[in-house]
Amino acid sequence: MKRITIQFLTLVLVLGIFSVGCKKDKKDDSKVEDNGLTQEINNLIPDSIITKMVDLGMIINRGETPPVLNGTYFASPFVLKASNVPNDTPGYTFSDYSLTLFEQNNDNLSVKMDYYNGGESGTGIGGFVVGTNNKFTVFAEVNSTYIGYTAKMVHVVSGTLTATGIEDLYFANFMLDNFDNLGGIWIAEGEGRIIYDSDGFSEKETGKKSNASNLSVLPGSSGTKLR
Repeated sequence: MKRITIQFLTLVLVLGIFSVGCKKDKKDDSKVEDNGLTQEINNLIPDSIITKMVDLGMIINRGETPPVLNGTYFASPFVLKASNVPNDTPGYTFSDYSLTLFEQNNDNLSVKMDYYNGGESGTGIGGFVVGTNNKFTVFAEVNSTYIGYTAKMVHVVSGTLTATGIEDLYFANFMLDNFDNLGGIWIAEGEGRIIYDSDGFSEKETGKKSNASNLSVLPGSSGTKLR
């Protein structure tokens, strides 16, 4: 009887280890971590800054099944929704925003982006994408130089993809490192702005050119201080 009991306990132990191992393997297979973001995103942006964004009203969609976003989208009017930068005024209108997303890879949840915003632009910027169903959020590190001074920021774009564009496009630009802000031109680390397409829809461009070039270059969206 004692021998049977020992064998039974051994079997239970083996099955228990097997069960734990299976659960661990399943978790390891996930493309996102417990907070629904990839390891790369969590390494890029501190939780404290994500919390500030959310507190200001930024939408952060999470998950490992984002829609395929390849295309160019045009946001106008591009309006300041909220900010933790001193002296910013919600309702301030920035130059129109054109965003191109391409080379999306849902195996490793990566994507590349180009953007144009009133004379400021970036091309081939590597980023990361998360989301579920038609809802998505893109995170990209952006290194910006203005009158000789450099800063590192994170651009975040969220929305809901439709057949003809993006509904409720929200854009966040937060300072990660202003390198001591020696020129006094940058916002402080941890500060940022939430800007959105105020008419609620950013159409997918089909040969249409942005009218952003007809607008004055407004400071601030790049992470500089609003004058």
